Amino acid sequence: MHSPYPLSAEKPLSEKDRTLLWNDIHIEIREAVGETNFELWFTGFQISHIEKGEVTLLASGSIYALWVDENFKGILLSIFPKYIDPLTNIRIDYSEEAEQEMAEMEASTPEETKKPEILVETISESKLLERGQKAGLVPKFDFENFVVGENSELAWAASQAVANHPGKAYQPLFFHSACGLGKTHLLHAIGWESLRQRPSSKVIFVSAEHFGNDYIHAIQNHSLEAFRKKYREADLLMIDDIQFLGRKDGFQKEFFHTFNMLADRQKQIVLASDCPASEISELEERLSSRFQSGMSAEIYRPGLETRAAILRRKRDDWKMAVSDELIDAIVEHVRGNVRVLEGSLIRVAMVATMNEESIEPGDVGEILADICGGAESANVGMEEIKRAVCEHYDLEHKVLIGKKRTARVAEARQVAMFLCRTMTELSLMDIAAGFGKDHGTVIYAVKKIRKKCETSNSLKSTVELIKRRLVRGGSVKSTTPSPDDYRKRG
Repeated sequence: MHSPYPLSAEKPLSEKDRTLLWNDIHIEIREAVGETNFELWFTGFQISHIEKGEVTLLASGSIYALWVDENFKGILLSIFPKYIDPLTNIRIDYSEEAEQEMAEMEASTPEETKKPEILVETISESKLLERGQKAGLVPKFDFENFVVGENSELAWAASQAVANHPGKAYQPLFFHSACGLGKTHLLHAIGWESLRQRPSSKVIFVSAEHFGNDYIHAIQNHSLEAFRKKYREADLLMIDDIQFLGRKDGFQKEFFHTFNMLADRQKQIVLASDCPASEISELEERLSSRFQSGMSAEIYRPGLETRAAILRRKRDDWKMAVSDELIDAIVEHVRGNVRVLEGSLIRVAMVATMNEESIEPGDVGEILADICGGAESANVGMEEIKRAVCEHYDLEHKVLIGKKRTARVAEARQVAMFLCRTMTELSLMDIAAGFGKDHGTVIYAVKKIRKKCETSNSLKSTVELIKRRLVRGGSVKSTTPSPDDYRKRG
């Protein structure tokens, strides 16, 4: 029987045709993402409309739309062209009405039929504070003090879900981002909310380094049984900077068994790292696969509005005499992480206090000149990085993104991918597309350059030189002759 596909994207489809189309496509999506992922994320999706080659998929809630757009967009873009021609884009939206209906249904459910989680004990604020600090939590890091922006919506929603229903939806929940963007704050916030709802639960927050030091201490003092009892009987285990486990085989083995025991008992595990699990150097495959088996949420660098909202919240908390205009000027000049922004706010506030004359927004650039010169404030994109790397290695652009694999070209290509990953907010898929490779090649390149920089001062200097020149906008021409130069000289 002749297949009706691909359908013309220029012709409007009836609701019935869109439903039939989705029924055929979702079979292939289910095979590509797996049964568990499909049931968790794609149930409730439908094709809303198709117009001029753009397909709009409608999810039943914002978290489903965000998660599918972030994690499965590439798969969808590879499947849909078989069914729709031409395909120009896939837009993933969500139904606010559906979300509202679900909220209204829950609100209208008779109290006697609801099954709320019953607290086994009530707890005073002072007792909560005592228990939280014993668990390793910092009081100021709660949900109320976290400024949610476009950069952290998914991580925020996942945090709320885990705090309300630990061990049910996301096992583990894995945050990753550059430093100072809020992942540690969310770990603490989950802990506080979990203790507030379940005061008798055993909550533990530690860094991976602390976990490792505890393990060493237990071995030295012949107290492994107590160590394992502490961590493996937790109801909520949160570990920050989990990338520290890379290259530490003994720690990894111990954590592997701890992870399995908690997961088997349906206890919640939340992890945070400065990079995706797939990029943690020398992490055992069995741990890497487990870290990726739950929900991974990246926190991006905040945009202007979110950065301004964060600083206004800090200004009010710290009772600083800094106007909204000065805050707007700060976020325009400083593109670093939240800690850099906070430091900039403190400096401007101090200068404003010390000066007899009032500070104008135009003065902020000069006050923060040294901070504004940081790498994170540079407006660097993939093409700028490619040009800089080509100039340093004396290569043509077509060679950098081509198939040539000599040692010099391969190193240049990997350095460019590494810089794209560390200096921009581009996803692995975006970087891969920019070099005509797959995302696995990008992961390999990032891992290799990161590891090689730890042992090769020469490569580390090369990477730092290119970064500095990119930030300053200067030439990055290499002073080291290329192999071609030697050949030319005879």
